[in-house]
Amino acid sequence: MQHLWAYILVVVLVAFEGEATILLAAGAASTGYLNPFGVLCAVTLGNVVSDVGWYALGYYSKIDWLVRRLHWLGVTAEKVNAARQIVGQDAIKLLIFSKLTNWITIPALIATGMAKVPWKRWFPLIVISNFLIGASVMALGYFAASSIMQIQSGLRYAALGFTLLFILVTMIYVRRLASRKNIFAELEKTDPVDEA
Repeated sequence: MQHLWAYILVVVLVAFEGEATILLAAGAASTGYLNPFGVLCAVTLGNVVSDVGWYALGYYSKIDWLVRRLHWLGVTAEKVNAARQIVGQDAIKLLIFSKLTNWITIPALIATGMAKVPWKRWFPLIVISNFLIGASVMALGYFAASSIMQIQSGLRYAALGFTLLFILVTMIYVRRLASRKNIFAELEKTDPVDEA
């Protein structure tokens, strides 16, 4: 596997900033610089690493410390325990919804960690969903980059055509301008006002 450093970089960048990096990596795959299957594996691994990090943040967080500090916001131990119980019961539904909508994923993973949901319940879902999401975003980036390259080659021909058209129009304009000056010069020679 050539360019191993590039795949490692994709894993790290996807873990920090997902979709933009996936689109860039898919573009690199469409040009032939990277292998699309290697990029898909790196994208999936990067997303899983990120999700595990958010889960660990919730799992190892000091909730009791937050309850003591945030009592003025209405955070109580009873509310936290009720939230843990709800998340623990419906963790799979919550994670599926959060992965499909892509806007509450981080809070859902932190809550799953805080509820101490076992790995065997949520980890396979995360791997499968990250693979599917990565594959769909990668396909979008791959085919968009391919289309842009085709458009770019078409634009070269369009630019050449517009350049030739500009030269042709300029030549016609200059010829007409030159012929008008000659007509005005001949009119000045035969102008009866000057003779009188």
